[in-house]
Amino acid sequence: MAVKLKWPWLGIAIPSFLISFIGINAHVFILWNYLSVRKQIWYEFCQTMIWISYYLAIYTNPGAPKKDYKPKKNVWKVYCKKCQIYKPERSHHCKTCNQCILMMDHHCPWTMNCVGYNNFPHFMRFLFWVIVGTSTLFAFLLKRIAHIWKDRHSPSYLYLKSEIIFLTILTPMDLFILFTISVLFIRCLMNQILGGKTQIESWEMDRLETLSRLRRLLPKVINNTWIIYPELKNDKMRREEQRLLEKKWVPMESYINFPYDLGIISNAVTVLGSPIYWLWPFSGPTSDGMNFQKNEESIIEPDSSLCDIMLGLPWPPDSGKHLLSEHYDSTITESVSEDGEQVIRNRINSNRLSRSKWQNEWGEMLEDFGVDVDIE
Repeated sequence: MAVKLKWPWLGIAIPSFLISFIGINAHVFILWNYLSVRKQIWYEFCQTMIWISYYLAIYTNPGAPKKDYKPKKNVWKVYCKKCQIYKPERSHHCKTCNQCILMMDHHCPWTMNCVGYNNFPHFMRFLFWVIVGTSTLFAFLLKRIAHIWKDRHSPSYLYLKSEIIFLTILTPMDLFILFTISVLFIRCLMNQILGGKTQIESWEMDRLETLSRLRRLLPKVINNTWIIYPELKNDKMRREEQRLLEKKWVPMESYINFPYDLGIISNAVTVLGSPIYWLWPFSGPTSDGMNFQKNEESIIEPDSSLCDIMLGLPWPPDSGKHLLSEHYDSTITESVSEDGEQVIRNRINSNRLSRSKWQNEWGEMLEDFGVDVDIE
């Protein structure tokens, strides 16, 4: 669930305090007492990389569309009324940053900045170095605790009181940060690297799966197919459309394709740039962030079936300028018992299924990622 702070500046103040408090006090009161110079240098190197990556994640603009951008053929032509430009694919308008963000992942309260195409590598490197730094420190702290416990019957004057106090305070704090940042890092890896999706696009996929389970997705996607590819509608396609709509169940994967999933390596290169520079603090992606390569499933051949054509729809396949999910029929058939008899009736639940109101299993809505849903 997205974190919302009453005072946005706390989003930077809190992490900065934690990094400083743990990093400095651990070194001054604990590590200097027993670590070798080489290990202390490594520890300070990790701290330095955390600060550099965090600074760049905060101050690097996530990327904005060019003013002269013109949508290509067969894509959703979505116009941003606030920026007064057409939004490129994968872009969204951030309500907080007040600009359209290229390949928007989410608005991060802990950087007071959006995570988008240009600063996603900095954000990932920040998480990476926090994990490396906190796990290194945790290993050092455990080693020191084990040593003190082993010599617990020795005279107390052999150990500084300040060292014992900070071991007690810093060890659980360091473990908590290691756990929480690791969860976020793994989530970003699974979305962007394994699936090629931003967090918003992963949320969209979950939403589509819900519509598919309720059998509300296929008619919308077919309708959008004729909006994007009107020249392909003929008698043969009409018959195929009728056959699909008459089926009791059509698997979602047979007609829904996420077009930007190119495989693990290609996904990583798309968002992080060349593997040689992944850990270089000032490196980033090499493209313009407005045009993205698509996978083979997106290619429409001359003899493609209707399902194959639907696989080539722009993302998300059920939405766009011409057809918003809030306008879809969201009637749900339910069976209830009244006076001992089963009664089948329709229940209108448009708010729950609308794109601006739908929640995933984490309780997240589209606006929780920072998207300005009023103009989306």
